[in-house]
Amino acid sequence: MRLRRIGVLVCGVVVVWGAVRGGLAGGAGEEKSPFAAADAQILSEIREHSEAAGNLEYLSDSIGARLTGSPQLKQANEWTRDMFAKYGAVNAHLEGWTMERSWARGKASARIVSPAEHPLTIAAAGWSPSTPGAITGEVVYFDAKEKKDFAKFHGKLKGAIVIYQEPASLSPPKPEDPNALLSRPMQQPPARIGEPPVEDPYEAFLKAARERAEFWKQEGVAAVLRDSNKPHGLLNMTDVSLGRYDIGPIPTAFVTGEGYRMIFRTLQRHLPVRVEIEMTNSIGDKPMTVYNTVAEIRGSEKPDEVVIIGGHLDSWDLGTGSTDDGTGSMALRSM
Repeated sequence: MRLRRIGVLVCGVVVVWGAVRGGLAGGAGEEKSPFAAADAQILSEIREHSEAAGNLEYLSDSIGARLTGSPQLKQANEWTRDMFAKYGAVNAHLEGWTMERSWARGKASARIVSPAEHPLTIAAAGWSPSTPGAITGEVVYFDAKEKKDFAKFHGKLKGAIVIYQEPASLSPPKPEDPNALLSRPMQQPPARIGEPPVEDPYEAFLKAARERAEFWKQEGVAAVLRDSNKPHGLLNMTDVSLGRYDIGPIPTAFVTGEGYRMIFRTLQRHLPVRVEIEMTNSIGDKPMTVYNTVAEIRGSEKPDEVVIIGGHLDSWDLGTGSTDDGTGSMALRSM
């Protein structure tokens, strides 16, 4: 689920753990701990009878990807609720919340038409609108880094297919954190007393994205292609909504790193590139209810005190969803 959606998609599996005593920490003197016998029993159960791998396989293979608002996510919610009850957790239930609209991907295809024909592998970005059939446009590299630089593109984007990222090397993959522009400012100390507060880097990121999209919309951009920035033909995924589950303003797709770099280097040789693209996505027309799965493990000494442990059960839909916190959800549910 882009950095944005990682922080937003919260259809999760939650365990409320009421003041459970003990722990699995090792160290000197553990054999003298009054909880050593319980620790040993837990570890033995994990080694000999763990169902975590089987649960992950069922979630990923039998239920599959679990996009927020999809029937598969509801199926996963109901299954995890029933498994919580089976394992002895109490008050296993679903808690509903409302999302503004659902979205489901349809077909997506693209090809470079000129200067030579090449097929492209693409996937619609989450919450992207469809194209009005197959459209063809000239690719424009929108290299404006700040709003003040937008003016040089005024009147030049009507019907264009825009790219705006400078590709990084895929061989070998970049070792740096791809979210460094967001995460590094978050590590800075807060402003000193009397100084203005440091701008939230994520809010700055969103502001820049909104300004860019609004300009593209006003100028008549037909579609946007984004770099997946992954080797071996892998696709990336995030959403393009500018608000909570809003439909993005412009049809947007991710293209493989190899395809994106072909487009980019052709433009760098000052050769015009034309691309044909078609996407059909399904968009819900009204708010809908989605769910969190919740269960409790009651403590014996302080049952009214709680520790909350959770993980998001939803996933992006290009794979089976095992890596998009499927492993974390199943580790939590099987603990």
